[in-house]
Amino acid sequence: MLRMKSWLYLLSLLCICAFVSTQAYAKPNPRYASIIIDAETGTVLEAQYADKSLHPASLTKIMTLLMLFEAMDQGRIGLNDRIRISSHAASMVPSKLGLAPGSSIRVKDAIKALVTKSANDVAVAIAEHIGGSERGFAKMMNRKAIQIGMRRTTFVNASGLHNRRQVSTARDMATLAQYVINAYPSYYKYFSLQSFSYDGKTYRNHNKLLKSYSGMDGMKTGYVAASGFNLVASAVRNNRRIIAVVFGGRTSRSRNAHMEVLLDRGFNKIAKIRVARAIAPLPAKKPIILEAFAQLNKVGSEGSARIASINPVIIDSFRELIGEGDSDPTISQRIETGLLAISAHSGQKISASTYNKIIQSAQKQTGKTSAPTLTSPVNSWSIQVGAYNSRATTDRVIHKALDNLPSSYAGVQPMIAPLKTDNGWLFRARLTGLSKQEAYAACKYLKDCLPVAPKR
Repeated sequence: MLRMKSWLYLLSLLCICAFVSTQAYAKPNPRYASIIIDAETGTVLEAQYADKSLHPASLTKIMTLLMLFEAMDQGRIGLNDRIRISSHAASMVPSKLGLAPGSSIRVKDAIKALVTKSANDVAVAIAEHIGGSERGFAKMMNRKAIQIGMRRTTFVNASGLHNRRQVSTARDMATLAQYVINAYPSYYKYFSLQSFSYDGKTYRNHNKLLKSYSGMDGMKTGYVAASGFNLVASAVRNNRRIIAVVFGGRTSRSRNAHMEVLLDRGFNKIAKIRVARAIAPLPAKKPIILEAFAQLNKVGSEGSARIASINPVIIDSFRELIGEGDSDPTISQRIETGLLAISAHSGQKISASTYNKIIQSAQKQTGKTSAPTLTSPVNSWSIQVGAYNSRATTDRVIHKALDNLPSSYAGVQPMIAPLKTDNGWLFRARLTGLSKQEAYAACKYLKDCLPVAPKR
């Protein structure tokens, strides 16, 4: 009996401790925010407090590196150029390489130092090299932030060392990561670097998940006391890339564990989103082939027997294809999407060449023209000016973008990149047929613009 009482006492004590521990863990964290996005489309898969104004800490260095990548891409700086270390740069507090005033470091090594060691002295040296001064560089960072759609971010320095005025959001940091990944895929590879040796010392990347999380290939950690433990991460599985951002981790270990959970959830969600195989240019008229498919929803008793021989699942696919669109309350006719063609008897998607042959055959019979093809210029850059679940809105945004571009862009082609989601179609508004330089220049004329590299 005494032993039983002892066990009951011990059990109750353990329950109390567990309750206290749980309550402490569940205590609201005012510095916490997170977001998960599809890296290709920007579609938000999950978000918590994503627009909360918080301190980015060393996540700032992603923007510092972006400015460096841009200068390199424009030919203003080379990988083997040397960056001088000023007294101001050398005076930065750790984390740092500890370079002496008057010394220099190669650009290639400077990139690696920021990615792995998160060296504050090197970040400031880069800022001074590009912007003349760190203050001038911060102004350049802010202009770039606005240009790529970071609406709630203010940069004051290049390192991320705490300044109460230096703020950002989880959403803005995801936007920044997406921009770097898509605009500079060759430079993005630096973010996967796990270690860096310099002047006889080896520095390990602070992002331990690069080793432990399957598919992760970048990006950047950040910490100051005011921010907590931050992390921007990107990973690829089954050819789908996602980006996740965490602000305000209480420890690096708990932050990493939480990031793993977020990424797992992100991949589970993105697996349910089916990317349409074809990327169709914006049609001037409704595709003729879709008019024929549309009759499946209008057949009478005479045609029922003929259609009954077709697999019902395939018929549903046709109906989904025709039915997906947007209803305008001012008109009775739905706006057709015209994004995908399916073989009625096999259920297989029709190839672009076959689709175009069918279109041409239909044109000969009807005399109608201007049905779209399913091809886009090979190796052309594009710009994305929005993504909407309304096809009508997408069309308007594309035409508005065309109107806002100067006459030198008269040759660009409007294009809609469709995405099938659990909630219906998402339409990505794009303009294609551009060179890389033209794509970046075009985004300077437009609001909410993202350059999109060609698929390799």
